[in-house]
Amino acid sequence: MVFSLLSLLEIISGASAMMEQTMLMAVCLKVLLARSFTVKVLFIFMLLSFFNVFAASKQIVVVESYHKEYKWDAEYRKQITDKLGRQYQLTFFEMNTKRLPPAEVAGMADKALRLIDELKPALVILGDDAALEFLGERIEARAIPSVYLGVNKNPRSYFKKDPKYISGILERPLFQRSSYFIKALLPKAKKILILFDSDRTSTIVFNDSFMGNSSLILNNVVFDVKLCKTFEEWKKEISDVGKNSYDAVVIGLYQSLKNEKGLNADSEEVIAWTNSNLNKPSFAFWDFAVGKGKSVGGFVLQGASQGKAAADMAEKILQNPGRLPSSYWPVFLQEGAFVFSRHELARWKIQLPADMSKNAVFVD
Repeated sequence: MVFSLLSLLEIISGASAMMEQTMLMAVCLKVLLARSFTVKVLFIFMLLSFFNVFAASKQIVVVESYHKEYKWDAEYRKQITDKLGRQYQLTFFEMNTKRLPPAEVAGMADKALRLIDELKPALVILGDDAALEFLGERIEARAIPSVYLGVNKNPRSYFKKDPKYISGILERPLFQRSSYFIKALLPKAKKILILFDSDRTSTIVFNDSFMGNSSLILNNVVFDVKLCKTFEEWKKEISDVGKNSYDAVVIGLYQSLKNEKGLNADSEEVIAWTNSNLNKPSFAFWDFAVGKGKSVGGFVLQGASQGKAAADMAEKILQNPGRLPSSYWPVFLQEGAFVFSRHELARWKIQLPADMSKNAVFVD
């Protein structure tokens, strides 16, 4: 009996619905061994077409604004891989914006888009503001379902009109809650300095989270917010902490500070120098700045929680192809964690309240 084209299509369709790709291959081999040369050729042609579609439907591209060695990225990459890595083929692209000159960022976005066009993934995940800013609208135009994570700015500001094919996870430094716990640890504190570099994310945080105010009062404490372009500027702010009557410093982002050659200063050198030359305790908004030789700790944001939330949303979108991604409300993730360094707590003779200590993670 000779199989018709319709019969062959039914075999492929039925098998794919019931079996994984490896089992489908076994069925195909049996058919090829049993049928005529003409049928074999036709079958192989349709099979290749099928697997191209199958492979595309299993592809997810993750575009990172930064790089895989950056702790924030490493944490969310792991969560995405753990959640989706068994069911989907994950391809990561690093835009490397914390290390490249700003003039080269658009070119990296173009490369990411070419990769997306080549792979034709079922879904794209965009990590942080730079990826969304440079790629969001272009991916939207291709009607590819997408999920963003770690976005500080209002996502709609990156689109000319409300997008249909994207939703995601928002990120905001937990400033108010941080101010409460710092006051609890340093009840006599009257004035605290918050330091950031001046890259894209820091500027967004300053304009959105601090509403562009360089000084705020909360819990009867004055918080001064300063953005530094260079490591030298940063050093001066740290050196003048005592002279300016600050009781503590909160470390924001520092990975994009420029050295005397105009290149990015080594971030580990920055945080180590800060720790060695600061005569007051320092706290942090992100967990990568906590540890021995770094800051005391804080109520911090973690890349892991962003990655988990983004992977959960991505899975829902993929499992409900008939529903527009925009119908999923963006998640304002206020999930922080108390993370502390025992070494730095002891160095500054800071005693955690029992309830805070009970719920804290200690990194050393």
